[in-house]
Amino acid sequence: MSTDTAALAASVARTHTSSAPTRWDAPTELLSAAAVLFTARPTDGADHLLAGIARLLDCVPHDAVALHSSPGNRGPRELDILHHALAAATEPGQPPWPHSPADPARLAAAATTLCATIPCQLTGLRAAAVLHLLRLLPDTRGEHHRDLLRRTAWLLDPRTDDPVHLLLALTGPDDPLAPPPRSSAAAGPRATAPLPLADWAAWPSPGHSVLLAGRLTAVRVHKKTTFADLAWDGRTAQLALTSTAAAKLQAGDLVAARGTCSTSSTGHPTLFVDRLDLHERGTRAPLPPSALLTPALEPLRAHLAAGGFRETLTPTLTGGYFGGTARPFTTWADAAGHRQYLRVTSELDLLATIAAGTTRCYEIGPSFRNEGQRGRPTVEFTMLEAYAADLTLPLATAYLADLVTGITGITSPLVHRTFDHAFAAITGIDPADAPAVRALAAERTPHTAEHTDDADRLARRLWRHSVRQHLRGFTAITDIPGPSSPLIAGTGRRAQRIWLYADGLELAEIAANERDPHRLADAFTTQFAMDRHLAHRAYQQVIDLYDSGLPPCVGFGMSVTRLAGLHPAHLPAQRRTPARTTERTP
Repeated sequence: MSTDTAALAASVARTHTSSAPTRWDAPTELLSAAAVLFTARPTDGADHLLAGIARLLDCVPHDAVALHSSPGNRGPRELDILHHALAAATEPGQPPWPHSPADPARLAAAATTLCATIPCQLTGLRAAAVLHLLRLLPDTRGEHHRDLLRRTAWLLDPRTDDPVHLLLALTGPDDPLAPPPRSSAAAGPRATAPLPLADWAAWPSPGHSVLLAGRLTAVRVHKKTTFADLAWDGRTAQLALTSTAAAKLQAGDLVAARGTCSTSSTGHPTLFVDRLDLHERGTRAPLPPSALLTPALEPLRAHLAAGGFRETLTPTLTGGYFGGTARPFTTWADAAGHRQYLRVTSELDLLATIAAGTTRCYEIGPSFRNEGQRGRPTVEFTMLEAYAADLTLPLATAYLADLVTGITGITSPLVHRTFDHAFAAITGIDPADAPAVRALAAERTPHTAEHTDDADRLARRLWRHSVRQHLRGFTAITDIPGPSSPLIAGTGRRAQRIWLYADGLELAEIAANERDPHRLADAFTTQFAMDRHLAHRAYQQVIDLYDSGLPPCVGFGMSVTRLAGLHPAHLPAQRRTPARTTERTP
């Protein structure tokens, strides 16, 4: 099989190089084949399939070569890989998948050999497979038709970057969109009574008998005694038990231990176990990322409530996208019959709350940004956004600095520095020296430098790329160059905004709102004159809000995720107090 497939792969490669490659007209072929989705039996989800095809076509174009599997025709190399791999996986005399089963071992072996000999791009293989399935759809009915549609949808979002795995999942017996879950745990009866957790409130209680339950996080076996760490709800207890009793225990098990609380020979509070009940075998379950926010949320809400801020809840889905010129998350609301967008900010609803007669309000909740951040595909983050009608920009800055120090334990005083001063102190270049800024940008951020020579924009890009990380202490940056939100009063360095940092970590932006609805309308018009994204950005309701008599107010937005990272529960002791800066703003 391996020798035959290797010879076949070599023959296919020779066919591909027998003539000069041309450009594969993927749009024409895929969209023509997709017409089947809109026949007399319109397909549910056809719009999603078309959107997926559009994203696939947005990838790098592919060459068209002479096809080995279809003499006289041209197409992408990956189409030959697909056809020959399916043929190799089929029993002799049987039609290829999906008309008969594909043997996974033969498919994997053939695909591996073919991909090792013939250049294969995953997007090309996906496009070839989508085209193959779309061409089969007109001749299918019922459950078979539905199955091919679901496999086509999966191909448009396969969650794999391996071509062999792609083909195995595509041709496997399970629905790749909803593969059946399989448990690795042994079958058997499961406990139904709640774990006995009440005694954690009294732990440690020297000399008392207690019953503790939770998950074992570590087991340390010694000759006569075994020590284990039991954890639940942020608390931990050391268990001491005989090695015989602990013989089958492992980290991750759910257990209940009854015994007497005392101390070990090293003085550590320890439960000397008389009885141990194994409730469930298990593995250590990591905390979801959102749980890391929990230690900061309670003191954050308490501080805001004490400051007179009223918590609000605003919609996550909106009819218009109010995220500046950012790329939106878009969905189609079938019941409403129009597009909706995941929010990137809640400030418009908070401003409406202020206009309705609330002095101070805030919301803590998710915001969504359809773009990566620093190489990570971050799409959701938890934000605190707040507005106050009775604070000035300096007072709001002082309030937010007090909030941060109260929650994180930072003791360094807040130092105000201008952007230009901090930039020059860190880089040795005055932002007013445009040639020097451009030279530094060409070295550090060449992509941005190729698209603009505006010194202020380049300084901002440099700041985020490699300057701000060198800030030390608790810092408020003022007089920031470059564009700002139309909702912020002023422009460029005169914009009424402040950035707040802790040891180079950007925590928040504080800003005073624009007061003139005419300037605001002009700013929106300018901002969206060259909008790259096809999104409804209906800002008329914002202008209407200002026309109705919105009082002067100051707002701030802060990353709760970053704030929680500075909470003493998560921060190493040596980093809880940012180093005091010796530089002073002139």
